[in-house]
Amino acid sequence: MKRFTLFASLALASCLSATAQRTPTHPLDIQDAKFEDLPNYLEAWMKGEMKQPQGVSAIDDQFYISRVRPLERIKDGDYQVRQGVNPERKMCLWTPLDDPTSKWKALPRYCFEGDNFSLWSYIDIHGNWTSPWIRSSAGLTDVAHKNGVSVGCVMSIGYGAYIYLNNWRPDTYSRVLYKLTQKKGGKFIYAAPFVRLMKYYGINGIGFNSEFHTSADVMTQLTEFFVECHKEAKKIDWKFEVHWYDGTDDRGSIHFDGGLGDHNKKIFGDKDNIATDMLFANYNWGNWHLNGSVSTANRLGRSSFDYYAGFDIQGRALRNNNWSALLNNDISIGFWGAHSQSLIHQSATDDGTSDIAIQKAYLKKQELIFSGGNNNPGYLPGINTNCTLANSSLKNFHGLATFLTAKSTIQQIPFVSRFNLGNGLSFRKDGQVAFDHKWYNLNTQDFMPTWRWWITDSNDEVNGSNINGLVKAELTFDDAYWGGSCLSLSGQTDFSRVKLFKTMLEVQPDYEFSVTYKTLKGTDSHAKLFVALKDHTTDYKQVDLPATETAGKWSTFTVKASDLGLAAGDKVAMMGLVVENSPADYQLHVGEMALRNSTQLFNTATPTIKQVQVLRGRYNACDFKLQYASKDESDWEKTYNDEVGTWYYEIYFQQKGQKEQLLTATTSWAAYVVDAPMVSGNDKRDCRFGVRAVAPDGKQGSEIVWTPYQRVEYNQPLSDVVADRPVIKPGEEFTLKYLDEMVPAATSWSLNDAVTGATVATAGSGTSATFRVDQEGTYDLVVVDSEGKSTTTRGKVKITPEATGAVPHINTLTADKQTEQTGKPVSYTYDARLGEGMASHGLVITDPKMFRIPGDVQKGKSYSYALWFKADNFNHDKQGTNLINKNSIKDSWPHNNWGDLWVTIRPEWQGRSLHPANEVSFNTMGWTSHDIPYEDVMTTGYSVTPGVWNHIVVTHTDGNIQKIYFNGREVASHSFSNSIRREDSNDNRIRSYEVADIFIGGGGVYKSGFNGVIDEVQVWDKPLSKEEVLEAMKGYKEGSIPSNLKAYFTFEEVDGKKFKNLGTAGRDFDGSVVVTEGSGGENTSTAAYVDQQPDNNVLGFPGVVGTYEVKTTPTWELGDGRISSESDKTAVVTYAAPGKKNVTLKLKNGWGEDEKTVNEIVDITAIPDGISTVEAQTGLSVYPNPFVESVNMRFAENGHYTINILGATGSLLQSNQFDAVEGQVVNVAISGARGIYFVQVMKNGKTYKTLKVIKK
Repeated sequence: MKRFTLFASLALASCLSATAQRTPTHPLDIQDAKFEDLPNYLEAWMKGEMKQPQGVSAIDDQFYISRVRPLERIKDGDYQVRQGVNPERKMCLWTPLDDPTSKWKALPRYCFEGDNFSLWSYIDIHGNWTSPWIRSSAGLTDVAHKNGVSVGCVMSIGYGAYIYLNNWRPDTYSRVLYKLTQKKGGKFIYAAPFVRLMKYYGINGIGFNSEFHTSADVMTQLTEFFVECHKEAKKIDWKFEVHWYDGTDDRGSIHFDGGLGDHNKKIFGDKDNIATDMLFANYNWGNWHLNGSVSTANRLGRSSFDYYAGFDIQGRALRNNNWSALLNNDISIGFWGAHSQSLIHQSATDDGTSDIAIQKAYLKKQELIFSGGNNNPGYLPGINTNCTLANSSLKNFHGLATFLTAKSTIQQIPFVSRFNLGNGLSFRKDGQVAFDHKWYNLNTQDFMPTWRWWITDSNDEVNGSNINGLVKAELTFDDAYWGGSCLSLSGQTDFSRVKLFKTMLEVQPDYEFSVTYKTLKGTDSHAKLFVALKDHTTDYKQVDLPATETAGKWSTFTVKASDLGLAAGDKVAMMGLVVENSPADYQLHVGEMALRNSTQLFNTATPTIKQVQVLRGRYNACDFKLQYASKDESDWEKTYNDEVGTWYYEIYFQQKGQKEQLLTATTSWAAYVVDAPMVSGNDKRDCRFGVRAVAPDGKQGSEIVWTPYQRVEYNQPLSDVVADRPVIKPGEEFTLKYLDEMVPAATSWSLNDAVTGATVATAGSGTSATFRVDQEGTYDLVVVDSEGKSTTTRGKVKITPEATGAVPHINTLTADKQTEQTGKPVSYTYDARLGEGMASHGLVITDPKMFRIPGDVQKGKSYSYALWFKADNFNHDKQGTNLINKNSIKDSWPHNNWGDLWVTIRPEWQGRSLHPANEVSFNTMGWTSHDIPYEDVMTTGYSVTPGVWNHIVVTHTDGNIQKIYFNGREVASHSFSNSIRREDSNDNRIRSYEVADIFIGGGGVYKSGFNGVIDEVQVWDKPLSKEEVLEAMKGYKEGSIPSNLKAYFTFEEVDGKKFKNLGTAGRDFDGSVVVTEGSGGENTSTAAYVDQQPDNNVLGFPGVVGTYEVKTTPTWELGDGRISSESDKTAVVTYAAPGKKNVTLKLKNGWGEDEKTVNEIVDITAIPDGISTVEAQTGLSVYPNPFVESVNMRFAENGHYTINILGATGSLLQSNQFDAVEGQVVNVAISGARGIYFVQVMKNGKTYKTLKVIKK
């Protein structure tokens, strides 16, 4: 018997639970330098004593060395969307490019979510707020330099600090600055090596959070140092910059909101002594400040565009009454916000907190901020001074394109873009999945469209009357030709011109333009490739993209420049696509646009592998780092990839006996891979690692260079345990086993009562254990591994009532006879436990959806909240995942995010002790350390496991005693004296007159939303006792609801979009599934809750009887057999062809399925040959037999006949139908080779007789 188990499906769930994160769940295996070591490292590096900082290996340092040469932006023949916008105005994004933990920066990782900022065409500086001096991950520097953008790093001095140039100061900043500004012979010792070090790593700017106190002498010393750094940088052809927050002035005092004037002109510098390149104004500027700043800059001989009007997008979003002042003053723009992530990225939770929801919202948010609320820089809304960062609000934003022109560096051939954003749900090459794993590596980002999205009609216009008739353009992760994304064009349009790339590409007649594309509906592309030349950017030269051979398949169209009417020396200034006469369901994916010189050869250097570090080996995967070099370097030397004929490097892996696998790509000279797939087995551990350099055209390149095969040790056993069924009944035998196929046998297995802790069953050593438990209840699994380490999985086993149904189980499957002739009935009968019953309905919660209960149902500090829940997986943000919240979007930050109470499933957290991931915390208003849980009110030692039902109760008394019960056991109890309710607060950020509703699920800032199923949600107006908790876990029937149970939801029936409140507070407090619309970032004042259609068509907690019918259905696999009748565990079957028959039965219901196969259960024989025998039995004759070409058939009875000719295996070869009269002879030709055939005669729809014939 083959029993269907959940081993495979739960194994998959276990893997998936670790892949949809905002921060990776795998370790950070790349070490970085410490800021305080900078002076010593600089000195040692200058002397040649040290190649990389202390504590950083040679392989890790490669992830910080930029290998992409900074490109110049187009100036000759530059053009713009909107005339009148000054192209000299600049933009600084002084934000982090980082994850919520501020650890990952732009380092490669193996999750999908990450800051993949892509609108580089509108910014000039990325200030890189969380990167310390002088460290910036190459993921950022490479892509920024590719787009002509400067990259900074920041000295994050705290507000009000005192900074003095003294080696004995207690603060690190003073000591570092003291060392750097040392002089010898009147010259700064470290100015030259400092900028040389910056060039080596690819960093342009040093930034200061300059809101500190110091002296005028210190400011003079710093200013002179900055001036000399600029001059030293010019000698080595490096763009050096200082980014200064306009707080600390020339006297060393904090002086905000004064503009550029006499108080800060020295730190700014004049034209001959530039000190600061970006002076970033505080946020309270107005027209007067800007006008005065312009005058001061002009007086100093400097560009006033080096002064930046600052916007605090954390505290104020895009609200500013002085946007229009920028139209009247030549001042640049700067965004700050915030301390861990860019607020533009952090606030991209408009549509939920899953990785794909964030990524899609982030793309849209960037486009709305830069290209305006119409998503088209050619048609911008008017100035809006009151926008939040919510996408719904940004649809009315004027867009930074009101003030900025889009810029481009695309002026070199070959030009290739595959529209890869630098991350993906899988990694693809040539349209095929190479590595089926989520990934992020920003340095692989392609040239993105210069404008997103400049689209015009057939008159080359865009306005309010035609914009809705234009094609929709977007970048999508649903598909990719290379990397993780591509361009998508969709929707109905008569004519749309999609202007994609600003270029300055000098061509020759034989140069080739190419477009790789895919039609998704039909084969007609409805598209043209167009180009426009310098100084003739509205004179378009275009060519049709041919229809594809097959919908859903990538095609490449190539056209020579001469075929577009281009001559030698012509300069292509724009490239794009036209879509014409497309239908409503039109979808075109574009995977590559390119201009290549097909005769151009690249001297691509073959890399040399320097080292490989295998980090971890699991039964089915390994993690590694690989270092290689395309040129040997020494001393100060740093090689750019273009010097060795390389665009990027492909990273390969091969397990001996398996196919080679492309896993990722990078521009760095080191690679980092997690989860390189392996086939399990101790004798299958030999692997090799490879790298290939790819030329700038994306086609040519080196051969793959491999390491020798080496053994990948199995050194990371997994403790995950899976069960062979989702529900278990009293006395039923069940098996638990390790997911890891190579893990050593555990020394012991045991099941403990979740409430009492008593051991109820044990098993000895092994990789699996079989148990039988008689008592209904919840049980913890305790496994002691081969090294004596104990692992407890809370609530792993539920013994549930027979009444709720079970997985079917087939006991026997028998036939009523051992032999029978063709066409005669055989009865198959099975004996089984059907497992039918009536289970509870659950409610599916999928972020951004959440279950909302009107908050007035529970007032005061005496309460209990309870529910059963099963998480699909965890997508933890910085502070974890919301489970229960009571808050109001009408409150101001931070109370709108935390509220009256919050119950959170936490990531791993270090408090007084290390708390493993998925413990639950309970906090209430009055707890002000919002970033951390209250350690005394956590389920310490009790973690939630995805795929496992768990019950939680949080209680609170009027005396501020807080408790948590987990699966019926009290696991936390503590008095929190500061606990208050909103109605008792005097904080003016709390709208105490607004009701704070109760929510299950839903995300927030730093917190992900819950994904899974909930059941038996209860809100009480009293703290439950231990005994009452155990009763509450069982649920209640209508008519017997305790009086203190005010809100109670079983989810058995939906009333429209509402769930009836079965609690004693009544129907005024019905619950509903909602989403928050209009929320983005920390300001939610304009947001609203919108009811959604709930999904309760799912099995809930299996321990509660409900109205969900668990019905078991059989499925038979019979080969050539046909069922003539079926009733009550019996099927009557006939066979057309002889032979020994196998039969398979599957029984399936909502809990699972069972399968049983019996081989050769019955032997079917043919009817005896011979005309006389046939005539005697049926009056039917077939002759001659054997035959050559055809047989004759004589019918003794009138009737409608079907003659089927079957092959020897029973397969149908041909079929004829006719009406015959008594005595009629019909000739039937049988085509085919010599051999045995069966003639099946059917009369009036039923099998009449089957005869064997032989063709000679």
